[in-house]
Amino acid sequence: MSISEIHHVAVTVSDLERSVAFYRDALGFRKVLDMRADKPQNARMLRLPRDVKARSIMMVQGSSTVGEIELMQVEPLAEEPTPPKRVNDLGIWLLSFEVKDEPLAEVVARLRGMGVKFFSDIEEIDLEGYAPIKAVIFEDPDGNLLELVQLPSKDEYLRIKKEREGQQAAK
Repeated sequence: MSISEIHHVAVTVSDLERSVAFYRDALGFRKVLDMRADKPQNARMLRLPRDVKARSIMMVQGSSTVGEIELMQVEPLAEEPTPPKRVNDLGIWLLSFEVKDEPLAEVVARLRGMGVKFFSDIEEIDLEGYAPIKAVIFEDPDGNLLELVQLPSKDEYLRIKKEREGQQAAK
């Protein structure tokens, strides 16, 4: 199929500079593009009223151009923002990021040191047909839900799979 990874996800924010600082300092993103998003073609595509002003900042991790986050601030707001989405609301529920090169506990400790509040401690979740993962959820400055996950290494996955197969055969 010609459709591959997610190129980017757009998130509306109430304070663009505050959100840029959060995604940069807390999650390691860097700014790659700062643009006005209120030209006539943007208004048509995004169904923006003519009097709305919008600014977007594209942020990315590493050297990839996939998996970007577009932070967009729109003014004036048509109405007061509603609380962030939750599991029973339609639409995007959370953004999940994989932690690869350091223990998840160290990342969480660093973010807590920055004042980020987490919903819980790190949870180990046993996924049927896979292997246990570690995950934790928190909010960005506008209340959008973010998740950090740490997957088992390939060796850990194969070891756990072999153990489970042995347990199944013993039954």
